[in-house]
Amino acid sequence: MRLQRLELTNFRNYLHGNIEPGFSLNVLNGDNAQGKTNILESIYLACTGKSFRTIKESEIINWQCDFSLISCLFESAGRELDLKILLTPGQKKIKVNGALARGYPLGWPGVVLFTPDDLVIVKGSPQERRRFLDLEIGPLNHQYGHYLIRYQRVLTQRNNLLREIRDKKCDSESLQTWNEQFCQYGSKIIFLRIALLKKVNPVIKNIYRELTGGVEEIGIRYLSSLRIDNITSEQEIINHFNVELSAVKNEEIARGQSLIGPHRDDLVFLINKKEAKVYGSQGQQRTIVLVLKLAQIQMWNNEIGEYPILLLDDVLFELDHARQNALFCKIKDNVQTFITSNIVKDIGTGHNLNKKLFIVREGKIIN
Repeated sequence: MRLQRLELTNFRNYLHGNIEPGFSLNVLNGDNAQGKTNILESIYLACTGKSFRTIKESEIINWQCDFSLISCLFESAGRELDLKILLTPGQKKIKVNGALARGYPLGWPGVVLFTPDDLVIVKGSPQERRRFLDLEIGPLNHQYGHYLIRYQRVLTQRNNLLREIRDKKCDSESLQTWNEQFCQYGSKIIFLRIALLKKVNPVIKNIYRELTGGVEEIGIRYLSSLRIDNITSEQEIINHFNVELSAVKNEEIARGQSLIGPHRDDLVFLINKKEAKVYGSQGQQRTIVLVLKLAQIQMWNNEIGEYPILLLDDVLFELDHARQNALFCKIKDNVQTFITSNIVKDIGTGHNLNKKLFIVREGKIIN
């Protein structure tokens, strides 16, 4: 997928701005706080329907105005997609080729984002790794988002009910109905996560081996809050889920929360069989994140049949020369890439990439 045109109206510090990106490498250059990341945010929002910086979308509207508009033209699989997102306080309208759309406006994310904050995938809490699974790996299966939303709704309702039972506002028999849905949707999420990781694991291992010259091996282990080692079917997970849920019933009521399920699961990254979060250097942890992003790009091409757009937000010069080189070797001219940086020199040098430079200054874009 490629972005052919982007026009912003009242979007953060842009009263009006537009660019016609190149098909390969696009460098957004300027000092800090000039609006470079705002452009990446608008592209991400256009692809996914969500901002990667805030859940309060009213913050996106220029403070002097009462609406914000993103207008884009994408080319995808030989067809053009005209996309418009209109934001007003408390409301968002998305149109694709004139028709109202919801969720992912393009039907799939079609974008991979890499920011310095992504190191939390390795170093941060389990919640960060579940977020990575749900938002970056999960969409590789078209059913994942559907079941995730259902599971999260049931989880919220069930937690409310557990607190009511604890406070003696209702009896524990009322849990049974919610337990059935909780096990059904939770088992589906776990089953899909494990299946997706089995698919993406060989891609990750190959890329990591290439980047480290075969000196290091990466491993990824799914840590479930259920005892489901060596289980192969979704029904087996459901059976275990039911048994273990019965075993923790009294503790869940006492604490007023669901103690097992995919919302409690985690991922562990291993380098040469040692946990990267504990024993890995900053460079090794950064390499893992880079490999995950490159694997996402490869997987999108494998599964969807086209490359996503790549957004690199002030992260390029966080990578050493070897990792930069590996990145440009992988993306070549296949992946339309947007890089924010206050340095222009040497970006993509030696890789014969088609490069287009945009100067960003005080909410204005200069070609």
